[in-house]
Amino acid sequence: MHPKLTLWQRIISDTPAFIKKIQIFGVGLAGLGGTLATIHGIPIGLNTSLISSASAVADIAQFAVKMDETNSNELCSKSDNDKPSPSETIQPSSN
Repeated sequence: MHPKLTLWQRIISDTPAFIKKIQIFGVGLAGLGGTLATIHGIPIGLNTSLISSASAVADIAQFAVKMDETNSNELCSKSDNDKPSPSETIQPSSN
């Protein structure tokens, strides 16, 4: 089982190639919806739905993570259950 990742770890991790294509597709559809919004004959609901769904696809695809052996070992080295060592804790200043 893979360890739980923080939001920041998910953002900076590698994304699989297929998911990157899905992100680009979602951003392209959102752009198409924005462009179609300027045309007066197209219903507003269609544009809103297209932009909203395409943006959601692009946003959700951002959180897919490519797990390989180095990623897995690096992320497993410190789990949420580990307590920080005394040198890692923040000591209050004595001023």
